[in-house]
Amino acid sequence: MKLFIVTVILVVLIALRIPRKRTRHELLATIQFALLMNFVTDLYLDLKYKLYWYFDKKQIEWLYLVVALGEIAVLVIIFNYFPLKSNPIKKFIYILGWTCILALLELYAVYIKVLHYGEWNIIYSALIYFISLYILYFVLVYTADRREHIS
Repeated sequence: MKLFIVTVILVVLIALRIPRKRTRHELLATIQFALLMNFVTDLYLDLKYKLYWYFDKKQIEWLYLVVALGEIAVLVIIFNYFPLKSNPIKKFIYILGWTCILALLELYAVYIKVLHYGEWNIIYSALIYFISLYILYFVLVYTADRREHIS
């Protein structure tokens, strides 16, 4: 557990120290949408279907807030550097690369017993990460367009 908390702190520090390429509005809107999507997904897949769970299956753990903080930091890094003006192939490769990184982070969470699989496996997660990153890309594009038209 200590290793997990240290990892989250390191990722948060990295997210805070990187040079910002996106506006706060773009990052905030994209990350809020991502967290909402994640919490709804977790409610159904974890609590309703028992496919996976965090920490202890029998009780709600406040340490889940550390998981959410780590997710926010990783999302800041992902979407701060998202190649919005690049060609579709570069965007695809960027999303595919981050899908692999997110899957590895999830396997790390399973290894250190923060996340537990029931009927779930990493292939399902990778597919969901890939689709989610594309959805969040469209949210980022929408917020960037809105900012440019409002100003």
